[in-house]
Amino acid sequence: MRIPRLLGFSLAGFFLAACLWAKPFNEAAVVMLDGTVMDQPGDGSKPFALQTTSTVAKGDILTCYDQSWVILKTHKGDQIGVSGFDGPTVVSVDEYYIEGPDRQIRLVLQKGTLFLKANNVGSPQSFFEINIGSVVASIGDTQAILSYDSSQSHLNVQYIRGKLTVIDKVKEHKFGVPPNPGNHVVNIKDKNSIQQAENEDLEYIPQDSEYNWKNGTLADEGPTPLDPEVMINYNRFFEGQPPLPPPENDILLKGSS
Repeated sequence: MRIPRLLGFSLAGFFLAACLWAKPFNEAAVVMLDGTVMDQPGDGSKPFALQTTSTVAKGDILTCYDQSWVILKTHKGDQIGVSGFDGPTVVSVDEYYIEGPDRQIRLVLQKGTLFLKANNVGSPQSFFEINIGSVVASIGDTQAILSYDSSQSHLNVQYIRGKLTVIDKVKEHKFGVPPNPGNHVVNIKDKNSIQQAENEDLEYIPQDSEYNWKNGTLADEGPTPLDPEVMINYNRFFEGQPPLPPPENDILLKGSS
């Protein structure tokens, strides 16, 4: 009689775990922050300053002021950093829903900087999108920094690794996906090695590189390698540390004392 009883307990535990896994989540948790980050709730209630006990939901608009920052965490383990180190950031939560294997998140970056450390979700109903002006970024298991200057319609994507796609007014740009150029050679450090064949797309955006968009179209002829400080500051951000100060321009002019 013990075996059926144990089997019953096992099935009950499995059923309970499945119910918890299928539970819908509509809020992201604040796991770390510093400074002043205001939340305007989507229901029109009074704005409030985020704390580590706060949550962020669909419809909320976050305003991160100078030198302030906050890290949000989803139930899928994604970390979304809102940074004010390079000036104020305003981001709204257009969609937020997680249930079972599905993750449906859509943010609207109005201006400023986002740090992303996201996981991959294979469900066909899932999406993680960021609308930035007339450009849409689709996020997979991504480590990246997105910075948007709305006054200049300028988007800078600093791509570290993972699955990231940017859809602009012209085409879809897939980061980290090697092209299929036959015998052609693509080397980011030697742009002359890229031989464009007729009807052949040789665009390759490797890890640790960056691209810029202006007014919804690509502004660069090719990706540029990231400065080492970018990765250092990326790690520092998720460790709750401020970025390294920029190097001082203390080079003396020739002939000066």
